[in-house]
Amino acid sequence: MVRVLALFAAAALLAACSSHGGGATAQAPASAATNALAGTPLAAYGHDLNRARHVQAIVDQSAKRQAAAIEAQSGSSAH
Repeated sequence: MVRVLALFAAAALLAACSSHGGGATAQAPASAATNALAGTPLAAYGHDLNRARHVQAIVDQSAKRQAAAIEAQSGSSAH
């Protein structure tokens, strides 16, 4: 099961990266409301950090859905 989750996480990360059209200069950094580093030389890093958090949230949601589906199919609750 760990292999399946790792494979799914890697696929999600690759899909997120492949949909990105260009380099860091292709997109504007996040606004100051979402980027604590806006207005500093590290603003692009803050934008990338926000994207990474978003991708992690997607992976976490997918893992929860997959775990729920596995639990439903197995008919037992481990909790």
